[in-house]
Amino acid sequence: MCAEHRKDEEAIYYAAVSKPPEERKAYIEAACGDDAELLARVEALLKAHEIDDSFLKKPALCSDVTLEEAPLTEGPGTVIGRYKLLEKIGEGGMAYVYMAEQDKPLYRRVALKIIKLGMDTKQVIARFEVERQALAMMDHPNIAKVLDAGATETGRPYFVMELVKGVSITDYCDKNKLSTKERLDLFIQVCNAVQHAHQKGIIHRDIKPSNVMVTLHDGKPVPKVIDFGIAKATSQRLTEKTLFTRYAQLIGTPEYMSPEQAEMSGLDVDTRTDIYSLGVLLYELLTGATPFDAEQLRRAGYSEMQRIIREQEPLKPSTRLSTLGKALTDIAEHRKTEPDLLQKLVRGDLDWIVMKSLEKDRTRRYETANALATDIHRHLNYEPVAASPPSKIYRLRKFVQKHRSKVAVVATVAAVLIVGLVVSTAMYFRAEHALQREAAARAEAERQAHISQAVNEFINNDLLSSFDPDWAKGRAITVIEILDNAAGKLEGKFKDAPLIEASIRDTLGATYMSLGKYTAAKPHLERALELRRGQFGGEHPDTLRSMTNLASQYMKQFGFKEAEPLYAKVLEIRRRVLGEEHPDTLSSMSSMGWVYYMQDLCKEAEPLFVKTLEGRRRVLGEEHPATLWDMSSLGLLYSKQGRYNEAEPLFVKVLEIRRRVLGEENLSTLDSMSELGWLYYTQGRYNEAEPLLVKVLEGRRHILSEEHPDTLGATDRLGRLYCMQGRYNEAEPLFVKTLEVRRRADESTIGMIVSNTNITMLVEHFGPLGIERYKAGAYEEAIATLKRVDEYRRTMLNEESHPHEIAYIAMALYRLGRSQEAQVSLEQLRELCKDRPFAEDMEIQDLLAEAEKLITGEKQ
Repeated sequence: MCAEHRKDEEAIYYAAVSKPPEERKAYIEAACGDDAELLARVEALLKAHEIDDSFLKKPALCSDVTLEEAPLTEGPGTVIGRYKLLEKIGEGGMAYVYMAEQDKPLYRRVALKIIKLGMDTKQVIARFEVERQALAMMDHPNIAKVLDAGATETGRPYFVMELVKGVSITDYCDKNKLSTKERLDLFIQVCNAVQHAHQKGIIHRDIKPSNVMVTLHDGKPVPKVIDFGIAKATSQRLTEKTLFTRYAQLIGTPEYMSPEQAEMSGLDVDTRTDIYSLGVLLYELLTGATPFDAEQLRRAGYSEMQRIIREQEPLKPSTRLSTLGKALTDIAEHRKTEPDLLQKLVRGDLDWIVMKSLEKDRTRRYETANALATDIHRHLNYEPVAASPPSKIYRLRKFVQKHRSKVAVVATVAAVLIVGLVVSTAMYFRAEHALQREAAARAEAERQAHISQAVNEFINNDLLSSFDPDWAKGRAITVIEILDNAAGKLEGKFKDAPLIEASIRDTLGATYMSLGKYTAAKPHLERALELRRGQFGGEHPDTLRSMTNLASQYMKQFGFKEAEPLYAKVLEIRRRVLGEEHPDTLSSMSSMGWVYYMQDLCKEAEPLFVKTLEGRRRVLGEEHPATLWDMSSLGLLYSKQGRYNEAEPLFVKVLEIRRRVLGEENLSTLDSMSELGWLYYTQGRYNEAEPLLVKVLEGRRHILSEEHPDTLGATDRLGRLYCMQGRYNEAEPLFVKTLEVRRRADESTIGMIVSNTNITMLVEHFGPLGIERYKAGAYEEAIATLKRVDEYRRTMLNEESHPHEIAYIAMALYRLGRSQEAQVSLEQLRELCKDRPFAEDMEIQDLLAEAEKLITGEKQ
């Protein structure tokens, strides 16, 4: 604020204070004129003055002022930063929410949340900062976005959110009479939003209808989860201020509160507390009521309320519907169905799904919000759901826990003895099975520990012994030499321990692969598969993993026909044993799609890529590395088919997520840059492609090596871009380097062909360029250029010298007075022109005659 404005503000304030209270408002409005910001500041000063004047006239806390209802110091018309408050639209325990108007740098209406006066203690401000930072971490279409944040002139924090114009999800569903299926579709989107928050380490802890608003986008209902006001970070330090939930401080809304929240013991809540609240919300969407009545809980008193939430089992949704009497008719009408049919729709799958979400024991609930959403998908698709009714033994144990005293009284009755015998027998067999499982698990753990110990010993005694000066003989040795030396020591070392050898071979193969030494990896991966297949059979997870590793090696060396049956077999087994949406099955499906993609079988590849991406989005979430891989795969397929408008948004999204999550220098991020850069190249958008492809080459050189196959691929791509821009001198060293390395390593036949093509491109450019320089009289430059072309033909492309280059080299030498060298080149030209097809090419024969006339004429 400038000094002049401050002076005006103070002058108006002091003048207003000198006037009677009833005249002040009219005076300051006239004095401030159209300056709304000045008016707001003067009003704030007068309010502070009034509070100060009344300090000695009433108690420090008036009877009508509480911490829950602190006096307002802002209101419609108040300007906070870039925002003008329009109206109050909500109020929580710590803050007010206003609709506000922003006019710079763009016009929009927003929701502005500001901490209450009287609530600005360190603890409250810390919690408010957690909310602000928690929301800022999230980016999901079903979560209200954070747009801005700051503090008022008095230091009270506020933040600005997307203004969600809508109603609560339950009100929206009832008002629009959505069917059960339509309600479930909306609820799945809510689960996806909660899953996103959980992946960011954020628990909402107060999911309820008023915190799930439905708004319309393009005429379609979109639920938005709002108010992460009591969110808590599970895995990240969100603020420098330490924030603890104080002991015995109830956080949440009772009827939506999980048992562990109500218990308030040392047991901290985790993401499964939100699963419980989602279960309550689903219960209400289906039945129009919550599992426990809100009024009943509040009338019960604090301790009884805790007991009900912790111990009392709610009625199943279908059972609850049957108890509603006449009200059921209205509830069914709001769902566009009949009362009897509504009960049938809910009975079974939906009963089980809801009750699994509402389990008192959180270990029995769904592990993730995605798992809950997936089960609802299964129900809607008429597939078996993962939830199932609790076993009889489980229900009996819960009954005994609930009625301990009554069971003790009738313990002597014969019927109870019989039940006890049955339970004991059942428990015995369960214990027996548990012991057997425990023994098997212990044996497997011991086997894995034995293998790990043997592998470690091999690494220490054989692999690391490569650093022995006697072996190294004082020279600098490479990682490849160390691996080769260790591999040589492996032969015959583990004749009686095939699984140990398999594990070591697998490790060596993977290491060679990571270094781009695909040929060296192959025998180790083949041997590992042979050993595991012999020990475990063809369907053991370790065998399937070895089959996948070997198929990946085949793919790296373009052995698609060899990889295809391996991938197909693994996919068939995993589908049968693990199911269609298990992460391992989805991984095999993706690999199978890549086999087809690399053989240009796009019609076969596309449904696999699409199905894999859909499955991983449901099971793992949008930002999981495997999901991003599948998005890239589908983008590459679209690009290969020329469907650039479909490919580009996929590439852009993957790159944005990887940059944000992994950083700029990560290999996966560089892969995304390469994909997007090459897409721009294929469309002729060279200026957009260049910075991406340059960054990819720099990054891979730094992280991998100059000679890694992925680095060579990046080198080739940048060289091709330079050629298309006519920048041949910049492309030349890139192409030459690539071909030299590939010829030396002999790692990739197709890579060699690509490199040869690139050198041919240079020859086709530099040959005419050398001739042009000769004709322009730049003989030294012509000789240098044409000799370079001749060298590329002979050493890089394994071709004979071409008469064109040799003829102009000879004539240029003669023009420079180097007659003896010119004569040698002329003899070479004569020999070349004797061979077919040069002997039959009249243009070449004319060029020979011109060179002979020039050079031999001087001699005569």
